[in-house]
Amino acid sequence: MLATDDGGETWTAVGQGPPASLEAPVSVPALARPDLAKGSLAAGNWHGVFNVWTREAGAGGLSISVEGPSKALLDFKDRKDGSCYVSYTVSEPGKLESSHDNIIPYHVYVMPQVGDTSKISLGFVQENLEVKKPVNFTIMMNGAKGNLDGKVIAPSGVEDDCFLVKLDEDQWALRFVPVENGVHQIHIRCNGIHIPDSPFRVRVGHDVADPAAVQAYGPGLKFCTTGTKMEFYVDTCNAGVGTMAVSIDGPSKVSMDCSEVDEGYKVRYTPLTPGDYLITVKYNGYHISGSPFKVNCTGSPVAEAGLAETSSVVVDTVAKQGKTRGEAMPQFRSDVTKVTSKGMGLKKATLEKQNMFTVNCGNAVKEELAVCAGNNVLYAAVLGPRGPSDEVYVKHMGSNVYQVTYRVKEKGDHIVIVKWGEDHIPGSPFKVEVS
Repeated sequence: MLATDDGGETWTAVGQGPPASLEAPVSVPALARPDLAKGSLAAGNWHGVFNVWTREAGAGGLSISVEGPSKALLDFKDRKDGSCYVSYTVSEPGKLESSHDNIIPYHVYVMPQVGDTSKISLGFVQENLEVKKPVNFTIMMNGAKGNLDGKVIAPSGVEDDCFLVKLDEDQWALRFVPVENGVHQIHIRCNGIHIPDSPFRVRVGHDVADPAAVQAYGPGLKFCTTGTKMEFYVDTCNAGVGTMAVSIDGPSKVSMDCSEVDEGYKVRYTPLTPGDYLITVKYNGYHISGSPFKVNCTGSPVAEAGLAETSSVVVDTVAKQGKTRGEAMPQFRSDVTKVTSKGMGLKKATLEKQNMFTVNCGNAVKEELAVCAGNNVLYAAVLGPRGPSDEVYVKHMGSNVYQVTYRVKEKGDHIVIVKWGEDHIPGSPFKVEVS
């Protein structure tokens, strides 16, 4: 059935059909929720649709509500296949909140009609932006009328101060001073409406941090109990210096603290109400592996629950090096003079194609005698007129026989370097002609 409240601005659809559960997850697939992000009014109204999948959630009831500045005309359809179709129509711009059951609500931003805002464009954009040095942009109105406002969001999610000044009837200037390395988002609006392509993304400084090298682990990422302090660790060893931002979204705010440890940082938090919490860990504005982490909290409520609360902490990290290192290199016994190599890739190479040769460091036949080059490490590199080749792959085929493939992207003479341990193999370095 469809239940509505004519006296307010909240409309709720309640359905009994495919099994749904307040405890098991109810999911909205990415491909099924195009209208759970943003939209714009056209002809005075905006129509949004999305799907809710309950097939694997267990038995229960499903309720959906849409809240915002205007009354939402809500329609609900049970497909009888474990999914439900929801559509809604609103007439006023603003921020909508769409929620179902105990899932963290989705925020939908409905923009007013664009009008002259579509004429506005971003002018000159600086290059090689640096931290703590002023950044200036020009905005061309191109005949559009209205007042501009804007904001700058740093990689950590913190809003930086920015200033917008009207230079003349057709030109404005934006200025801000970045304090973080990484990608910044610049939001520019005219009379409350984003100009085309806003928010703009600009990179500041040289981002040497590698978010892919950051890992998070610990019991606080698996389970938690109300009123109990939980902890987890963020390992930033060998990831470079950056900005770590940790946020926790859930039915209540949590008390958080972060301290430095040998391998990175320890984060502690105390949840106050039961439910599902999402822990997001970003490094220089990018999610680390596994983020966001979903943690179920059990226990009795210590505080009153809300719809969605966010707690966060931001840390400027320092360089960390892992303490676990491999043992000392073994003592190899090898004879580089007994290594043999063959293949067209040692003589000629074709542009933008895979070129190959083999290196035999195992049992080779020289002058009808079986000889062995011993054990060592094979190194291979390709050097072009302007620097190293982008792709060089070494594959061990067994019995100390290696297959080397490489790709070149420029014409001219290249040098192929092959070493068995510290010594060049016979013929190395090889001069290769690229055609």
